[in-house]
Amino acid sequence: MLKAIADLRAVPLDTSSHGEAVHQLTDAILSPVGTKIILDDLSQEEKQALQLLLDHGGQIEEARFARQYGAIRLMGPARLEREQPWQNPQNPAEGLWYRGLIFKAFQVTLQGNREIVYIPKDLLPLLNSTRSQTRPKEIEQPAQFPEPAFVVTSNGRLRENFFRLLVHLQTTPVRLQDKNELLPKDKQSLVQSLLPPTLPSFNLAAELDFLLHLGQQAGLLTIAHGRLRPEREATRNWLQRSPGEQVRVLQTTWRADHTWNDLWHVPGLVPQPTGWENSPLLARSKILGHLEKVANNGDSWRPIDQFITMIKQIDPDFQRSSSDYDSWYIQDNQGNFLMGFEHWDKVEGALIRYLLTHILFLIGVVDLGCAAKSNSPTSFRLTSLGKMFLNGRMDDIEPAPKPVFFRVDHNFSVHLPSRASLYDRFQLARFAQMERYDHGRVSYKISQASVARAFRNGVTSDQITAFLARVTNNQAPLKVIETIRNWSSRYATVRLEQVVLLHLKHEGLAAELRQQPILGRLIGEALNPTTLLVPVDNLPEVRRLLTELGYLD
Repeated sequence: MLKAIADLRAVPLDTSSHGEAVHQLTDAILSPVGTKIILDDLSQEEKQALQLLLDHGGQIEEARFARQYGAIRLMGPARLEREQPWQNPQNPAEGLWYRGLIFKAFQVTLQGNREIVYIPKDLLPLLNSTRSQTRPKEIEQPAQFPEPAFVVTSNGRLRENFFRLLVHLQTTPVRLQDKNELLPKDKQSLVQSLLPPTLPSFNLAAELDFLLHLGQQAGLLTIAHGRLRPEREATRNWLQRSPGEQVRVLQTTWRADHTWNDLWHVPGLVPQPTGWENSPLLARSKILGHLEKVANNGDSWRPIDQFITMIKQIDPDFQRSSSDYDSWYIQDNQGNFLMGFEHWDKVEGALIRYLLTHILFLIGVVDLGCAAKSNSPTSFRLTSLGKMFLNGRMDDIEPAPKPVFFRVDHNFSVHLPSRASLYDRFQLARFAQMERYDHGRVSYKISQASVARAFRNGVTSDQITAFLARVTNNQAPLKVIETIRNWSSRYATVRLEQVVLLHLKHEGLAAELRQQPILGRLIGEALNPTTLLVPVDNLPEVRRLLTELGYLD
């Protein structure tokens, strides 16, 4: 091997001592003039392979290096002398190897031992000066992209949809089945409460699952006595924050959440739980890091495919620290296994696309661009809140909105700006039903049914009228206030109950039946001396007992 390196560097080894040969080659390899000569002799592919190592601080996983620039064949001394592979290296990796520019070693990591290709530290300073000349153009940041024909904005969606979930869970009992799963009818009802999808490809049920998980991780939703409902104090605090802070709470919750495994939610992928593990936090942090670089290069639109290609070129192993593409058991919808680097686009590429077009859109980090409303997204643009999220800044988040007054008309409709405090809207939604929502205004309708729902949940008419007085600056119509009070005075003053009439032949039978230990407790009030009322729910047991005691045929 020493003879091979010496041959390519034109260094005459005039010694048979291994130690002396090493010293001679070391001096040659660390010579600035000799290094420049050897670098000038490299092919373009060999320069790019060397640049990849320099871009990663001088070392990289052997598996990744071999994928891009070929594997270095293992040869013993006899085969080396016989075949002399340095005279005709099979790939760029061997070209660098036999010039003494790269070496291999094992490195101990948290994921276990891994083989690396590296440039010796004392050689690095001589090579770093070549970075600008050898950097390939294809790993530059994606070029600017023209404005798409159809823009799908994420502005306000996360805040509004999460608010709607809080309202629904506060006003409507939602019970959970085994494993804390929603009943189908409750899930459908929650889905219908969300803003409609902005693109045909958006799955509202998947969005609901994500928001419910996010709410529980943020401590805003809790499960108590088998019911999913808002956590009182945490919800109050969230509702009273500024819009930007409300979004930031949910964004940072996702960023730090290791329990939501993005890879296992990618449409079209079916990971198999065979014991392998991936780190959602690792993949997430790497992708957000690349997006942060995009954020620092302007706020233009960027093609999604080009962003994915860029990551494949400069950081393909962003979620696989050991470059292992053979132990993750992932299938597609047809049952085909997607193992091996050749399926990178179907796994890693699909994950990046899912993060951009679903998760990062839902949490307000990106807007999406399409060729037409019915088409899938092809480009993205970072939002102002997205840039602050990526850069970890809070200084530019707008303060809480100034109080705005609601307007209540004689038709029991309540009109307010959509920028109004979510805390006030939450109080309003407890006794009114939302009728209309757009990005400028929101309208609610007060009805006897919506007020009765509030009464059932413990809200009083005095609380409702005091709230309306505050948010309207005492301008709520007297007709509305008096009607709500009248509804309160009549609420729950009568009761309807289904019963069955039990007719008796003579008055003495009533006392006789009531003396029976079990039967007496199942019979209701007396309509007259010879007619008793039996609740419908008790009818089967009453019938059985009367038959056993001989009163019925």
